[in-house]
Amino acid sequence: MLRPLVRSVLLTTAAVALLGALTIWTVDGPQALISASPGARRDGVKEFSIRVYAWGFSPKVIRVDPGDTVRFRVVSDDIQHGFAINELGLNLQLVSGREVRSPDVKVTLPPGKYPIQCSTFCGLGHPSMKASLIVGNPGPTPAATVPWIASLLALAAAGSFAALAAGRREPGP
Repeated sequence: MLRPLVRSVLLTTAAVALLGALTIWTVDGPQALISASPGARRDGVKEFSIRVYAWGFSPKVIRVDPGDTVRFRVVSDDIQHGFAINELGLNLQLVSGREVRSPDVKVTLPPGKYPIQCSTFCGLGHPSMKASLIVGNPGPTPAATVPWIASLLALAAAGSFAALAAGRREPGP
């Protein structure tokens, strides 16, 4: 009786862990792992090259330190877009194929994760067109841990269900 129970728990655990990992991968996407850090330095300014395309930014994560002076060189690959980091007071209007350079901006923000978004409506995927500016080393946020906690709770529930199901089986002849 113990062997089928262990097997059920292990298979359920593996399935839930795999589904949880795939869910997080789908939400964050592989682009979240690509970071534009550090930017090239020119005259003491960190310069970042950004490509904007139908419903995305590349890279999706830009890392800077508090006190850095930064400049963004942004190009739209397809249609008119915007590049906005509201906390820095930056909003660039982009035209397809033309590079736009931001003014030099001093990062006076505290450590944290700040949204980068398209500020020009560009179609149905516009609301999901986001990237992140990471200032310093902000550490984990409660929102970042919620998917992992949910996965662990689902794993515990699935394991409990498997144990209950295995315990209710009627013995064979």
